[in-house]
Amino acid sequence: MKISTGKFNLIRPAMLLAITCMLFTSGCARYARNVNTLYEPAATIRSGSGDIYIVIPESQQTRSPDIKWVLGDVRNDDNKKIDEILSPRSAAEILQAAFGLEFKRAGYTNLPVTKRTGSEQNLIDLTKTVIELEQISDLADIKAKCRVTVGIDVIRKGQLIKRLEYTTASSKTDIKDRDMLVSAVLQDALQSIMIKAIPDLHALFNR
Repeated sequence: MKISTGKFNLIRPAMLLAITCMLFTSGCARYARNVNTLYEPAATIRSGSGDIYIVIPESQQTRSPDIKWVLGDVRNDDNKKIDEILSPRSAAEILQAAFGLEFKRAGYTNLPVTKRTGSEQNLIDLTKTVIELEQISDLADIKAKCRVTVGIDVIRKGQLIKRLEYTTASSKTDIKDRDMLVSAVLQDALQSIMIKAIPDLHALFNR
């Protein structure tokens, strides 16, 4: 049986094009739908000691592994929403964990709680926790943006001594490691917050 090489040469690129279109349509390898919320401490304070309670609202605690929190959107190059960015932890839990790791590295014992404790305790109450993620997915590359805002009531020995608020943003563009890009901008934004906040909090607790 003879095979026409001319027809075969036409079929092969057509098949490749069809497969490529299917991958793009399905979103395979185009962007990350789930964000990795593991945090690496970045602040340089090392002289802390004692207990610090870190408070978030009980409503922001994840009660089931089946719960997913929406932290942002995925959009195409026409700015149309095509998906959501999901996290196994709420924005409050992500920030509580990040502060906890930073305080531990600085020498404190961190204690995550959902309400303010007794009058002799030192604590930070995370009164505002916002994480806004966005991915723009197109044929050439992928862009990711993150904005983080945290409001903090600082309690020293049971007394409110300061109200603080920090906001930072991060953005990246890449054509590789698409599944890690949104996690990278979240990490950068969180670290920028901590580099500012931890020295301030350390100074307030040790004045």
